[in-house]
Amino acid sequence: FTYFEKQYSFINKLFKMSKTTSIFQKLVFIVGLFNFPIGIGLIAQALMASNPEVMPIQIAAGAFIFFAGPALMWASRNLQTRAPIVTWNGMVRLCGFLGALYTYTIGGLPTALLAIAASDLILGFILIIGSSKDTGIPVGKLILGKIDEW
Repeated sequence: FTYFEKQYSFINKLFKMSKTTSIFQKLVFIVGLFNFPIGIGLIAQALMASNPEVMPIQIAAGAFIFFAGPALMWASRNLQTRAPIVTWNGMVRLCGFLGALYTYTIGGLPTALLAIAASDLILGFILIIGSSKDTGIPVGKLILGKIDEW
């Protein structure tokens, strides 16, 4: 084994994924894994800012992101039956970008943060389209959760 083959083998063992696991499945798992620190960060930021006007919403958003992590990680293990979870997470990311874009247009969001939100736009499309491509189930069926009828 070369150094890189050993590292790749370690990563597969860490994520408990076989060689037949698709790149998309690994991406979904990693996205779910990254939701943990992002959710904790949002909750911590809300608690430190102590702004009672937005604190409940920020804590709820942080908790949603935090708990979406395990759902995505779980869904990545069997996309054929759990792809609607991934599709809906992609739709949530698209809505998040639209909210950030609106906030930017009224002057409440710095350009740098809009660029960061654009990554959610891209990831949202990847999750939606990738769920359909990886499973062969049309996006409309995934949105409605009608995977048994496909």
